[in-house]
Amino acid sequence: MELTSDEQILMVNGQSFFGMGELPQKEVPRIQMLDGGTGLNFEQLFGDLMDKAGHAQKGTSVFRRVLENFYQPDLLDTRDELELYNWLRDQLRLLIPEMTAPGCYPPGMMLGATWDPETVYQVGQALGHEARAYGIHVLLGTPNINLHRDLRAGRLFEGYSEDPYLIAMLAPELVRGVQSQGVAANVKHFAANNQETNRQGINEIIPERALYELYLPGFEACVNADCATVMAAYNQINGVPCTENNWLLTELLRDEWGFDGLVMSDWGAVYHTAGAINAGCDVNMPGPVSSEPLQRALEDGTLEPEKLAVSAERAARLARKYALPAAAHIDREMTDRAAYKAAAEGIVMLRNHPFTVGSDAKCCPLPASAKIALTGTLNGELLVCGEGSAGVHTDRNTNLFEELRKHFADVRTGLYDEADTVIYVLSVPGQEGNDRKTLSICREEQMKMSKLASYAAQNSLRSVLIVNASGPVTEWTIGNWNAAFWVSLPGMQGAAAIADILCGKVNPSGRLPLTIPYSEDDMPTFLNFPGDGMNVTYGEGIFVGYRYYATRYHCNPDADYAAAYFGYGLSYTTFEVRSLRVESGNIANGLELAAEVENTGDTAGKTVVQVYVHDPLSALTKPVCELCAFRKVYVGPHQTVTVHMHVDRRAFESWDPDRHEWTLEDGEYVLNATVEDANAIDWHDTAGVLLHYDGESPYSWGENTSIKEIYENPVLKAALLRFITDHGLPWENILTTYQYTAMDSIGKVLNSMNCSDKAYAEFIDTLRQMRCLKK
Repeated sequence: MELTSDEQILMVNGQSFFGMGELPQKEVPRIQMLDGGTGLNFEQLFGDLMDKAGHAQKGTSVFRRVLENFYQPDLLDTRDELELYNWLRDQLRLLIPEMTAPGCYPPGMMLGATWDPETVYQVGQALGHEARAYGIHVLLGTPNINLHRDLRAGRLFEGYSEDPYLIAMLAPELVRGVQSQGVAANVKHFAANNQETNRQGINEIIPERALYELYLPGFEACVNADCATVMAAYNQINGVPCTENNWLLTELLRDEWGFDGLVMSDWGAVYHTAGAINAGCDVNMPGPVSSEPLQRALEDGTLEPEKLAVSAERAARLARKYALPAAAHIDREMTDRAAYKAAAEGIVMLRNHPFTVGSDAKCCPLPASAKIALTGTLNGELLVCGEGSAGVHTDRNTNLFEELRKHFADVRTGLYDEADTVIYVLSVPGQEGNDRKTLSICREEQMKMSKLASYAAQNSLRSVLIVNASGPVTEWTIGNWNAAFWVSLPGMQGAAAIADILCGKVNPSGRLPLTIPYSEDDMPTFLNFPGDGMNVTYGEGIFVGYRYYATRYHCNPDADYAAAYFGYGLSYTTFEVRSLRVESGNIANGLELAAEVENTGDTAGKTVVQVYVHDPLSALTKPVCELCAFRKVYVGPHQTVTVHMHVDRRAFESWDPDRHEWTLEDGEYVLNATVEDANAIDWHDTAGVLLHYDGESPYSWGENTSIKEIYENPVLKAALLRFITDHGLPWENILTTYQYTAMDSIGKVLNSMNCSDKAYAEFIDTLRQMRCLKK
């Protein structure tokens, strides 16, 4: 049914903090949204319930107390607290009579560490299932895929990786999983929302090539997975707010990528209401939003009526499809299983050394007879989630102390005389709204950890460090510990998963989705974060994370730049990869690869085969290596399996900022595969294959080849000299051009020398025939 202009305005303006408008007379129900990339956010749900009821306690200290103790009401003290608790409990029962608490799931950084699309899909299913149970129609932040540009970013834990290919292979599975349950996924924050400092309005000066190669691929992949909604970010990109960026929201997202869903703003990210609608931002959140600015804009002509109509229809279409009734039931077994699998697949073993000198026996797995002293930042308990939109209140979290007691003879909190094993949990929180000032841990904790590790070494105790952090930390003295595990923020089943790994029930198989530097000033973004006032320059360009470290290492292999690189992770067994080969296809149309992976140890386990592409000599500046394929695979002890992988044409392409297009350069490419404790730095020491692309490219030798390139290539220079001599042309012109304007093309120079058309064509043809020598 056609909507009136007033109805259209109602539909494009949020009507409550997490609710869209409804038009019962036009069969358009209300859409209820909620943050939920790591589980349902009760603070938001309770707040919206109170908004709709006009409840006076929203945002008060009473509300905070009830929220924090909702699953421990005995801790509530005052009459106001108990009254609010009872009211909220009754509201929840109307949605889900069984009152099952929402689950807390690992955030994007942990899902990135799984390197396993199926695991991510199962988490998406669980999230969608729980959202549907509570009557949530759009689950915000499913996924949050902003790239790990700088490790100090406050919401780093919500993003998946520093690598765009890994993001593009994993994040769409969360979309598919959520939407399989009849709930609309929401991909955020579009685009390049990489910091919290001055996030509302910060102007990010980003090179075009970095945008296309790093910051956009994950979003494009989620669009290809048919995501229902996209959230436009707070920031500006090169001077234009994302919510008012016609190139971003219409030309790229809709016209080029084919997105036909709904674009909503981040909460408070619309700075000019009419400009946002005109650019393609369909819904202004949060509500309630006054209708007056858009009514005035219609009257004065600054709001395009057809744009308003299209946005309103998108909002109505979303509501008609996804505003389904609450399912009112949560399958705890299924959802717990998904949370456990994500933690078990994503925990990374960083170190596993013998705990006594001269012994070959590794520290982990720990024997059942171990007597464990559990301690750490929070007395040995785990942080399971971050704060802000990703915060989850639940009574379903597993407890590390209790989980360890299921497997080991004696577990106590704090050091005790009979202990033969020390486990230290280093916890570092992260939150929306604030970037971390440093990657360093406080001096007090450094000293405490150092003393404990030294005590363990002096007394021949096993020592295990568990890094339970919202992002990488430096100065963690990892080398002082026999074993170390990266558990990130592992969700409600994290304690169960790490306990099962420590006892050997589960063989660790996670791989780092980011690089952990020795020092924050080693990061490529160190001097360009968080910017100067309201501007930040992405001066590192495409050299983010391992792309930067691997390229530096390639130039100086005697140096080391990080404590642990992207792709790194250990196992309780060992693996080898051999015989990487192309089974079919070609560079121009995509390749099908195969490789043999052998488990050379006595323990079954999973490994991640990682394939990196290297372009030995390129016209555009490129990183030394880039991830182009991977596959997580289970291999039994002393077994060999064949692994198949696909490499798309895009892996060999680069974005040319002068031509404003993807380009595929002719010449040689090298693919290398690695497994086990490998990482991006080690790509050149592993199974490899040499490929050649003979197609024409913008960089093929021809009339646009520069004098500099020809003069500095001995073979080309000799060919040019012969040509000039044979045709009686002045060589001095070539010398002068090289000295003063070396980037002039050979075509331009030959024309300036009055070279005949026949001779010109002869030399250009010679160049094209010689391009096989280019690499």
